Amino acid sequence: MNVDLIDLLDRHGPAQAVVWDFDGVLSETESLHQASYAQVLTARGVRLVGDWYTELIGNTAWQNWQTLIDRGLDAGPQDISLLEEGREAAFASLAAAGLKFSQVGVSLVPAFARAGVRQDIVSNGDLDLIGRAVRDWGISDMVTVVHRAPDGDKLALVEERAAPGVITFDDTDRYLLAAGRKGAFTVGVRHRHNSHGALPADIVLSITGERILAACA
Repeated sequence: MNVDLIDLLDRHGPAQAVVWDFDGVLSETESLHQASYAQVLTARGVRLVGDWYTELIGNTAWQNWQTLIDRGLDAGPQDISLLEEGREAAFASLAAAGLKFSQVGVSLVPAFARAGVRQDIVSNGDLDLIGRAVRDWGISDMVTVVHRAPDGDKLALVEERAAPGVITFDDTDRYLLAAGRKGAFTVGVRHRHNSHGALPADIVLSITGERILAACA
């Protein structure tokens, strides 16, 4: 890292708790998610053109399949469970070699743990897979993976936890806005898959390879 983020965050007051997003923040998984959707769509004869994946980032699987159906996928709501079963299998296969712990996580999760700060992970992703990654990374005693109903949206979990004194890390506009409205200090994480987003946050981290650049928004 080329910036002391703990010092930067401390200027805004000590954290009482941290709320982490997973995909795109603690792990660089968006390319795997994109590939998993592509495998299922291609098998159904869908020709993928243009930037079809950007609109899906940050949403629940049910929302994403409904978006794809609305865009012309020959399926209905009754098919979403089967579509997602295939996508989950594809993603698990792609992730079998192990998910990479992001540089943001490597740098900050242990530092917050040493400071005694509670850390929760809220995600619309596969919670079993996230739990395995957390154990593989050796941080299961530092963070809690928050339960989410299979068809639930993490938005409610963000709103329940965001408050003054809480720091939230996310790469999607609507969750950053929701946390900010609750008074949390927000950190946007920009990477190559979310260049479309405004990232309305107090601080925006730009990830370039192993480098993290921080700037006040």
